[in-house]
Amino acid sequence: MQNDNELKSKITSSAGKVSSTLDLQTFLPYRMYRLAAQMSQAGHKLSDLLIQSGVPIGEREWRIISVLGSYGGLTNSHVAEALRTDAATVTRGVKVLKNLDFVATKNSKRDRRKVLIYLTQKGADFHDQITPKRIETGDQIESCFSVEEKQQLHHLLNKLDRHLYHLENELEDEWE
Repeated sequence: MQNDNELKSKITSSAGKVSSTLDLQTFLPYRMYRLAAQMSQAGHKLSDLLIQSGVPIGEREWRIISVLGSYGGLTNSHVAEALRTDAATVTRGVKVLKNLDFVATKNSKRDRRKVLIYLTQKGADFHDQITPKRIETGDQIESCFSVEEKQQLHHLLNKLDRHLYHLENELEDEWE
């Protein structure tokens, strides 16, 4: 049997060498990803709340419900934009929610391709069943900050959001 040093030597000699490294503790995309993952496991986990509700939906459908609960009726593309996902994902989620009578839709009189999606009373009641626990979780997460720190954090997040929007539109510029 090989000793630990021999095994380590074999692995080291066959391992690939990188030419540049990231400091993951200061690389913002990595930090935000990690924080999002940690926050999703904090407090009242959404997956647990959905299972406890007995309603057969996943996090995709919940996110649609929460956006509609916050903004009211929206088109498919507006829901997709709010969730930073594609319209097909929203369409699949809306189909599940329609089957549960949690959302209803109306077609535009001007453009039959445009559809307004909105919560039914049953969907609004479900929203109101889950949302207080989600608010409580948000409060638990933010409890480490003072009021001033929360204001500064939201200011910085808004600034980052505007900057990323600008970068995204700058890269998609198709005009000469």
